[in-house]
Amino acid sequence: MSLAAALALVSACSSTRPDVDATGGSAGTATGGSSNATGGSAGTSSDAGMSGDAAAPANSPPYANVTAVIASGSDGNYTFNVTIESADIDCSQFADWWEVLGEDGSLVYRRILEHSHTDANGTSDADMPGNTFTRSGGPVPAAADDSVLVRAHMSVGGYNGQVMRGSATNGFVPAPDITADFAADADTASPQPTGCEF
Repeated sequence: MSLAAALALVSACSSTRPDVDATGGSAGTATGGSSNATGGSAGTSSDAGMSGDAAAPANSPPYANVTAVIASGSDGNYTFNVTIESADIDCSQFADWWEVLGEDGSLVYRRILEHSHTDANGTSDADMPGNTFTRSGGPVPAAADDSVLVRAHMSVGGYNGQVMRGSATNGFVPAPDITADFAADADTASPQPTGCEF
């Protein structure tokens, strides 16, 4: 299905309820574009997903590209603002979390996303490819110079998209060496989504 066809299937709905973080509490909604002031940029192509004007092969799984990560806070208590460009349609296919992993693949933090993010519900930029949105989460228990990976997960298809690597001190850049099968067992780790609101 083309992106245009997928967007045509989106139902019109809206919500001001923020998603919840990994601890079950509310996390604020961050706004902003998809450029990364710390070195990454939107529209960076990845073999694992779709970005910019590139079309994914018809048989490829849905994608969720992390296009920017901005960290704020202090050692062991960071808030990450993560921008994702994804192939969300509705509850049948949506980015259901983003997560922070150590370089060894250990799960450091997971931010659950409780609904789809589509042009119709007002959370993305209609001028960007896919559905682009930014959500914050934390506290992320990492030191300022810890190198971590940030990736997103699709409810259908799992991990398939651009991953970012970096630290709170040095910023984040695309990590093309991280493939969809890296730390695949994290897929079943807690917390897990309990449903989809819309």
